[in-house]
Amino acid sequence: MGKKSEEREYIAPISMTSLPKETDRSIFFGKIIGLNSKAFFDIDQLTKHMFIVGGPGTGKTIAGMVIAEECLLKNVAVVVFTPTEQWNSFGSKCESEKMLRLYEEFGLSEEDRKEFNHKEVVVSYDDLNIDVTSYIEENKINVFVLNELTENDYNEFVKNSLECMIYKNWATTDKLKVLLVFENAYKLSPSFGNKAALMLEKACREFRKYGIGILLITHSFSDFGPAVLGNVASEIWFKTSYDKDLDRITHRYGPEYRAAVVKLRTGECMIANVDYNYSKPWFIRIRPLYHKFQ
Repeated sequence: MGKKSEEREYIAPISMTSLPKETDRSIFFGKIIGLNSKAFFDIDQLTKHMFIVGGPGTGKTIAGMVIAEECLLKNVAVVVFTPTEQWNSFGSKCESEKMLRLYEEFGLSEEDRKEFNHKEVVVSYDDLNIDVTSYIEENKINVFVLNELTENDYNEFVKNSLECMIYKNWATTDKLKVLLVFENAYKLSPSFGNKAALMLEKACREFRKYGIGILLITHSFSDFGPAVLGNVASEIWFKTSYDKDLDRITHRYGPEYRAAVVKLRTGECMIANVDYNYSKPWFIRIRPLYHKFQ
């Protein structure tokens, strides 16, 4: 698609100077759509938590993995809670020809491929009281695979995990030290049981002062109530057809942003944080991964 067509389809940033800058505490997200500029984000904003929302197959998980990679490169501990096997290849370098073909577009080369310090923990019924804090390790990603658990046990495990973290004696800091990633985060909504939902609300309020960020990857904002939504500062939107989410975009940002989101291609997203771009969203194309993706 040509540049003129892109400019009609997407909304340019209000001011490049108002966007996140490249620093020693920035995430390299990808490229700003319509411009030949790299897209960055302040890693310490993640202490105020982030949503990644969109329909199936739009790129939500890849975006979450990009954030996890960038955190690991800055010695942040990453802990993932997932019902899938997609997060289990961080220990190997990218081998995907499809990914590697995109490297040049983002100023990358094959030398940028990376393997990360990674451990997979498959959780069963007997593991519901694991001390998750013992898996918080600098510059390492620990992945809890929860596909063997019933919905009730899933809820119980996440509740216990957040609870043990809440009552640990953390030092206060405004720097991101730990990132908790919840894939299919809708499983933490009240409709799946109040135990994890109530503990998530408390975690969103309490964790930011200890440098613990929460990344929620889900299909829809409607899965969560105001107690969570009001404590998450950053939003990444991939293409969606959920009317409630589109209405949220219209109400918060305007109909032109709603119209743009429904036209997004796979790997493209709208990002919003009131500290940037005069509180208006901007659009980026997510970079390819450094590690192997199955």
